[in-house]
Amino acid sequence: MILNDKCFYAGVLACTLNFPVYADDFFLGRPYDSEDAVEECENTDEECVGKWGGSVEFGYVAVSGNKDTKSMNGRFKLSYDKEKWFHEGFLATVTSSSKEVVDGNLVETNAEKYIAQAKSNYKYSANTYAFAIFDFDDTKDSGFEYQASLSLGGGYRFINTEVHSLDGELGFGMRTSKTEPTLLLPPETNNEGITRVAGLYKWRINENAEFEQKLSSDIGENNTITKSYTSLSANVIENLALKLSYAIKHQSEVPVGNEKRETITAFTVVYSF
Repeated sequence: MILNDKCFYAGVLACTLNFPVYADDFFLGRPYDSEDAVEECENTDEECVGKWGGSVEFGYVAVSGNKDTKSMNGRFKLSYDKEKWFHEGFLATVTSSSKEVVDGNLVETNAEKYIAQAKSNYKYSANTYAFAIFDFDDTKDSGFEYQASLSLGGGYRFINTEVHSLDGELGFGMRTSKTEPTLLLPPETNNEGITRVAGLYKWRINENAEFEQKLSSDIGENNTITKSYTSLSANVIENLALKLSYAIKHQSEVPVGNEKRETITAFTVVYSF
């Protein structure tokens, strides 16, 4: 069942990428922005040429939650904008190690976190769009072997200026959560319907600095997952930026012995292309 579940979601991810679907960072993709995604179109019968974009991110992370650790993280993001479609996706990993004294013995623990997200927006207008988003989270020592969700819905840009933007989304979908086996309990798979509510606020402080606040909540009958992501980035040179971010993930229900709240504070270097 583990293999079948993972194969199913891997198939969903592959299909969404070809549908196509690509996503934003940790929580929420954004709709079409005419200044960020310029289409190179000519008045000919040839198909409009879209624009590719992406970034590579690497840095130091301090994590608190189930375990207090010092970590290194990496992220690769890719986007594609063509006519009425905007696709974006990312793969991210956090690896960490911690040392603690237990009963007089020094115990070293290694932790790993893998995240993938894919999202597509179909733009009906400058402010209105439909979206499909796939989210996968494999966090070791969290009580869950993995959590995966797929949602469809609509979004609207309530504020759309050169300095400020505010987006809101509402959607519905399904989530699969598989718990890790313990000495007393076998692994358990839970499938449930979810309602997705999300928002994104962006403030372009100046040409070289930007502030972002993202919120999302996937509300299910058995578990509600709420995420917050706050970041401040500043360009050092044309394609190189420094970013300070703070992320919170809270779950209403987790396996016994695990924390409901996880926080990640990161200082990273971002190279965009």
